[in-house]
Amino acid sequence: MQWLFNFIKENSELLILYSAIANIFLIMMLILQANKISKLDKKYKNLARGMEDKNLEEIIYRYYEKIDQTDIRINKIDQRLAIVEGKLLKSIQKVGMVRYNAFHDIGGDLSFSIALLDEEHNGFILTSIYGRSNNVVYGKPIKKGKSSYTLSAEELQALDRAKNNSLDEYAKAIS
Repeated sequence: MQWLFNFIKENSELLILYSAIANIFLIMMLILQANKISKLDKKYKNLARGMEDKNLEEIIYRYYEKIDQTDIRINKIDQRLAIVEGKLLKSIQKVGMVRYNAFHDIGGDLSFSIALLDEEHNGFILTSIYGRSNNVVYGKPIKKGKSSYTLSAEELQALDRAKNNSLDEYAKAIS
């Protein structure tokens, strides 16, 4: 033990220098750690905003609940979208119209044939034939682009226009 005291006496200046260097190093490490803790604290406060008096586990649990609720909502929206898309396939999307003069002694194109089809070319043709003393309106069903009834030239033309035009193109044509 005496040799330790002698060593300390002989090298006291060196020991003080080394302990000062060690203290400076430790102070620098303390500052770096305080900086890292400050950054972590800012991240934690940002994560926990609006949730005072909650621990990190509760915050993460709440976020997982929100994610689960969002997934449920997205699944419901996807289901509703599939239903709407199914209905859209069966809605009128293609229109073709032909106006004509059915009787040459009557002026103007007052008669017409209009074909209304869905995406799969199912629908109907509505024809109105205008005469001086009467007006006749009738319809013919269309399945897969064909009718089980004989179609007039004007009805065939309306059907062809409907097959080749969408409702958007028809709206542009009449405006």
